[in-house]
Amino acid sequence: MEHLSYTSIPPELLQAVLDNPYEGMVIIDRDGIVRHFSRANEAIYGISPEKALGQHILQLVPNSRLHIVAHSGKAEIGETFNARGKQVVVSRYPIKKDGKIIGAVGKAILHNLRVFEDLKEKIRQLQKTVKRYEQDITEPYKARYTFDNVIGASSLLQHAKELARRLAATESAVLLIGESGTGKELFAHALHQASSRRSHPFVRVNCASIPSELFESELFGYAPGAFTGASRSGKPGKFELADKGSIFLDEIGELPLSMQAKLLRVLQEKEVERLGDRKPKIVDFRVVAATNKDLEERVKEGYFRADLYYRLNVVSLRLPALREMKEDIPLLVDHFMAKLQPQVLSAASEISPEVMAAFLSYRWPGNVRELENVIERALNLCTGRRIGLNHLPEGLVRGRLTSEEKAPETASSLQYRVKNVEREQLLEVLTKTKGNKAKAARMLNIHRTTLYYKLRKHNLV
Repeated sequence: MEHLSYTSIPPELLQAVLDNPYEGMVIIDRDGIVRHFSRANEAIYGISPEKALGQHILQLVPNSRLHIVAHSGKAEIGETFNARGKQVVVSRYPIKKDGKIIGAVGKAILHNLRVFEDLKEKIRQLQKTVKRYEQDITEPYKARYTFDNVIGASSLLQHAKELARRLAATESAVLLIGESGTGKELFAHALHQASSRRSHPFVRVNCASIPSELFESELFGYAPGAFTGASRSGKPGKFELADKGSIFLDEIGELPLSMQAKLLRVLQEKEVERLGDRKPKIVDFRVVAATNKDLEERVKEGYFRADLYYRLNVVSLRLPALREMKEDIPLLVDHFMAKLQPQVLSAASEISPEVMAAFLSYRWPGNVRELENVIERALNLCTGRRIGLNHLPEGLVRGRLTSEEKAPETASSLQYRVKNVEREQLLEVLTKTKGNKAKAARMLNIHRTTLYYKLRKHNLV
């Protein structure tokens, strides 16, 4: 097939290119006289090509810069331009012949500024993605949290933190056991940060989110050309990336049975073999695993290997559910209010006594994560200073009402007597502290927010 030369292009083809509907093209000579005005420009400037030809560009478009480019010889690319109140994106180029400027051409590239903004946003997102990948490559994996980030003063939580601190100083495998939302990943980060490996990588693996067919290559890596589409340079697995550091195997109970034997071997031998490679590599890592499943039950049911369970469960650490440490709820509420308020730009700065009562009576199946989500929701919905029951999820409020209906307050009930004893104790402490609520809270060994809630409940404020 012969290639067309400039001289052999048919005139009608050249005219079709000049008048294509995707670009509003204007060509002027060195004196600024319009020599071509494409039909697409009519919608932009409201001028027909017949009227435009032969006129000076400034007579047609008073704010044009095309005549400036025809003299300066400097191209202007991707500039925004106001055409009859409509923003368009234009590019202007000088036309040269034998090194001399003989005119200029202007193109309206995008008639809709929104399209241009969308394009810029795509570029920004691509730049962010590239930067994120560069960070993944150049920076080691890092743990973000310490034990200072574990909020709560209850005896159960303090016991868990104390045990975790002792375990951090060892090299033993740790199995974190707890319901969803109890902070297992938070504890895993803190364990690493408190260990001698803190300056080395902390690699996280969610065993439930990796497809089974990719699991081996993700955990153990692969050699160059190990399979179709594999990188020519190969890829290290998560265990190699965790060398000298810690690897956190979250939701270990979801690990495919087919992979459990291979994982057991890695944990026993401390060496990995990339997919498609025959040279094992020794890796130094400390493993922390987490589960919300009953692994002993899964072993009995045949879904989890007993030998892997015992290898992981060298030391287990059970994290309490929120319903077991409700005395921590006021502390957590304060923490999440302070953390989330600037993010959602809410004016709310406190919660009503009824809301605190609802929080203390609710069972929190989603634990601390659910509490954080409930507070974030309430901050988004609340337009005033105080969060009320109407800002809470319906299920949470309904659960509170059901609880109250089951335990009516009568003069003969135990609840009534307990309430009176609590009221008398508050009055006694306030008398001793001469109304100083901070001292009263310390004497009662409760948080100040809890004290205010109790005072409002007993109509003492």
